Amino acid sequence: MQHNYKKIYLFLLVLSFPLTALSMQEEYKNNSYVAKSGNIFISEREFVQRFELLPGFGRQRRSQIETAKAEFLYTMIAEKLLVQEAIARGLDRDTVVQQSLYAIRKILSRDELYHSEISQKIKISNDEIINGIVRAQILPYTSYLFFEKKGDAVFVRRQMKKSSDFESLTIDSSFQAIRDTASVIWGDAEPALEEALYKLKEGEISSVIKTGRGYYIIKIINIQRNPEYSSLQPNVLRDRVVEIIRLRKERERLDEYVNEVLRDKIGYSIPRSFIVLAQQLKEVYVLQGTESNGLFTSEVMREVRNRFKDFINDSLCVIGKSYWTVGNVIDKLTGKFIVVVKTDSATIPTILNRQIQTLVQQELLEEEALQRGMDRVPVVKEKLEMWRESILASQMKESIKRKVVVTDAEIFSFMKSTTSDIEIPQVQIRQLVTSSLNDMKDALAAINQGFPFEKAVHEWSVDTLTRQNGGLTDYFPITEHSPIGEIAWKVSVGQMVGPIALGSGYILFEVIDKNEKIN
Repeated sequence: MQHNYKKIYLFLLVLSFPLTALSMQEEYKNNSYVAKSGNIFISEREFVQRFELLPGFGRQRRSQIETAKAEFLYTMIAEKLLVQEAIARGLDRDTVVQQSLYAIRKILSRDELYHSEISQKIKISNDEIINGIVRAQILPYTSYLFFEKKGDAVFVRRQMKKSSDFESLTIDSSFQAIRDTASVIWGDAEPALEEALYKLKEGEISSVIKTGRGYYIIKIINIQRNPEYSSLQPNVLRDRVVEIIRLRKERERLDEYVNEVLRDKIGYSIPRSFIVLAQQLKEVYVLQGTESNGLFTSEVMREVRNRFKDFINDSLCVIGKSYWTVGNVIDKLTGKFIVVVKTDSATIPTILNRQIQTLVQQELLEEEALQRGMDRVPVVKEKLEMWRESILASQMKESIKRKVVVTDAEIFSFMKSTTSDIEIPQVQIRQLVTSSLNDMKDALAAINQGFPFEKAVHEWSVDTLTRQNGGLTDYFPITEHSPIGEIAWKVSVGQMVGPIALGSGYILFEVIDKNEKIN
């Protein structure tokens, strides 16, 4: 592929004025371009989009930002050339490229589904914001009882007739209740717990509160101002409150949507494989896991994989018409940051189940998004094209790297250029040079029949000086007489190499000696 002849055009736009962030609508109307790479034009819109994604260090200085723009534009041009070369070589049909692009297509489609079905359908009223601002600045200090079973919680609550009963009541150990105190920060607790909590006054005891974890009975000890939220500027506080409310509503809406859409979908884990994986994960984490690094570190999961090496291809999850093996699930979980205190290792099976459930839901949502054609939405198609070009450019670079060979001679030559103290290895050879291939064949046939190499040089060599010294050379650096020096360095002393076409003739040589200490 003669990509050396491709022309790169930089329009005068780059040199005449700064590339400012024009509005997308204005740029689209003007259809303006900033460069051409091969057969591809780079629009100002694409340049602005991608440049804005870069880290913003030094952007306050005009000279630095213009330099950064120019450098980034050259990078984009190079990427486009790599993409065109990759397509010309058929790398776009490569299995790795297709699989990578399909994985990204699923994720982007799922994100667009989330955007259209979850984010866009969330409405936040002004009353909700005001209520959130008030509650965020309050810091209730509470005493609470936690029960796993509703019946236990209801029975204990009925025994409390007055406020002092909360502390004085003796609870039988068979109830397995937990008694503790905590300051509740708005936005951190479960919504149901907060809703009941903020309606209480100091000294009041709540009714039984149902949450996702279990059942609570709470008593307010005192109420103070929350210094974190109270110190924020009004606009910052409002934005923080809106963000928390939105996240909560999105979680609620997502749960509703998932239950609605995935009702008839198939997705589950195989109990036998799950139980063994959970047990192995728990054992490995207790033995070698670091709490600060989380549960699913590469070290922990590597050991889990080793323990599962005979069952790594066993099925663990069924999703629609496909399935995940134990190895697939281990790969998907590796690197997820979930902190677990080792004393609470009994919760690891529950955490593992929750993570696998989330992964299965995400996979099913991705399938739903593709079925609904979310990958054909313009904004998704645009992102997919950017990812496609990035993947193809990366594959092209890897393809080039695999074919690049750095010889010892090149390494020593570079080292010699950086310092005069480096000692380049040298070799000495005996060489026979002929002007025709037939003469070389005759000389080689004679040598194979026992004719001395030195006499063969006198008989067939076309080089007068070589004939005079029997073809013996002085020591010379392996960086010289390419590729003879490099080849001689790699073979053993006494080994014969050739014939090799060199210039207008042919050469056959024998390695006489190697010397690594001659400058």
